Amino acid sequence: MKKFKVSVERKLYVTGFVEVEAIDELAALREVNAGIAKGTILIRDAVWGDPEYEDHSFDAIGDVDEV
Repeated sequence: MKKFKVSVERKLYVTGFVEVEAIDELAALREVNAGIAKGTILIRDAVWGDPEYEDHSFDAIGDVDEV
């Protein structure tokens, strides 16, 4: 019987926050989205939590190689 290596993945994510001053929640969200789009708010500007694996994200991705 032949052997195969089948590529799999599991997605990892991390959430964090960026502090901004705004008149209300919607304005704060708009400011952050605009800053991300313009490049004035960067990944390094966020305070990050601990990484977590996404539930039910373990899956084969379709690459198969014969060993």
